[in-house]
Amino acid sequence: MMNTNWNANTHTEEEHRMTVGVIGLTVTGLAWAAVQAEKGLAVLATDPDEDMAEGIQEEMSLPGVEPGLKAALEAQIKSGGLTILTQPRRIFRECRLITLCGMTPAGEDGRPSLRFIESVVRQAANQCPETTVLAVKTTLPPGGIRALQRVAEDAAANREDAVPVHVIALPELYDDGAMMKAMRREAPIVVGEDARYQPVEAALAVMDPDSSRRIYCTPEDAEAAAVSDAARAAFAQVLANYWQDIAADCGASGQKVFEILAKGEKLHRGAGAPLSAGVGGRRLSQELENLKAFEKKELSLIDGFQTANTAHFEKVKAWLMPAVQKITSSGGKVAVLGLSNVPGTDDLRETPAVALLKAMAESFEDQTFEGEKPFALYLPWGMDQAKWRLFRTRAAFTFCASCAEATKNAEMVVILGAWPGMGRMLTPALAKRMAGRQIVDVTGSLDRKKIAALGLKPVGLFEKLEDLN
Repeated sequence: MMNTNWNANTHTEEEHRMTVGVIGLTVTGLAWAAVQAEKGLAVLATDPDEDMAEGIQEEMSLPGVEPGLKAALEAQIKSGGLTILTQPRRIFRECRLITLCGMTPAGEDGRPSLRFIESVVRQAANQCPETTVLAVKTTLPPGGIRALQRVAEDAAANREDAVPVHVIALPELYDDGAMMKAMRREAPIVVGEDARYQPVEAALAVMDPDSSRRIYCTPEDAEAAAVSDAARAAFAQVLANYWQDIAADCGASGQKVFEILAKGEKLHRGAGAPLSAGVGGRRLSQELENLKAFEKKELSLIDGFQTANTAHFEKVKAWLMPAVQKITSSGGKVAVLGLSNVPGTDDLRETPAVALLKAMAESFEDQTFEGEKPFALYLPWGMDQAKWRLFRTRAAFTFCASCAEATKNAEMVVILGAWPGMGRMLTPALAKRMAGRQIVDVTGSLDRKKIAALGLKPVGLFEKLEDLN
């Protein structure tokens, strides 16, 4: 039987620490759990998906990359400050402050869905033995905190021994890649609540002993801050990336434009990553929808961007699909490497590259294969997500454990996402393994000169593909 507690140091004197909970083992949830433990709180953490918790227990299998996160988790688990659980029962029983992280996937209408958070709120209202505060550390649609409070009250109404469960906003305002640093000492701690609650104040006294980082406000103000910050980050990405679409439409090579902008901008903000198959995933679509709802109107800038993004995606598809179809229809193999728009993450929600991959394999839907399959896919993270999202065409893919496996006998290699260290694939062995010679890098992440030096042909976004006749 699986041990539902995992804590390498059973002798830690946790009775001297306040015990808090974290539900939702996203990168944000794990970072928040680790930082709270570093500050001196005893942290119990779990996820609604038991497999996610077991993956961290057994292999330290993290949902994404965040500098310093793995080391912090290992240190706090070893010291006894952090315990990973596979079930939330102990958290509800022992913790009077519980942070809820992530868990707002897009619903059928494209808006963030509260169903997972609502489920946790109901469980808390049904199981907590004492007054408890649920702090929501995720971006919600306007009115989300009030709606969750009503869920808690409705659930508690069915208990004879009901206790108050208060839902507050504790939004996450940190950019990926700097989260640990910001949580430890830099970022403000925004608390959206209607009253001061003792469990919150006790935890904040540990996290922010001189009260310099706290900002108290209403839940509505906290929601607005979270939406605005995420929208700011989204538009920063759009503005940083949009040059490539313009360059392509003007007939420019894109690569030279990138070099010019990189040289001119690196001193003050750095050049944006290439637009790839389109901008999406990692909160972007969700936050644009949130911003629309918050403003209560259709914003022409947002609508214009979404229209342009869709047009760009269709242009990428029209450019790449004929070459892919020519290879696969004649029994050849295409290797696809990477899918996430954001380097170093595994978040494939609303990612245009996933939609492009689905389109590439659409003609093979529900087919069975003997021998070599038409597509080989390698992802450094997120393979389980990819298998789920490609379920109708899954049989057409070989899901590979390495770049070497994926590129063996490939007529073409297509790069749809970037990841740290991806340049290490450019070795003489790559050219020997491949049956063809085209490396189609729509992300612009690989060194073209190194590709050419291997005797392979680098192909950037919208550049001419080799005639495969």
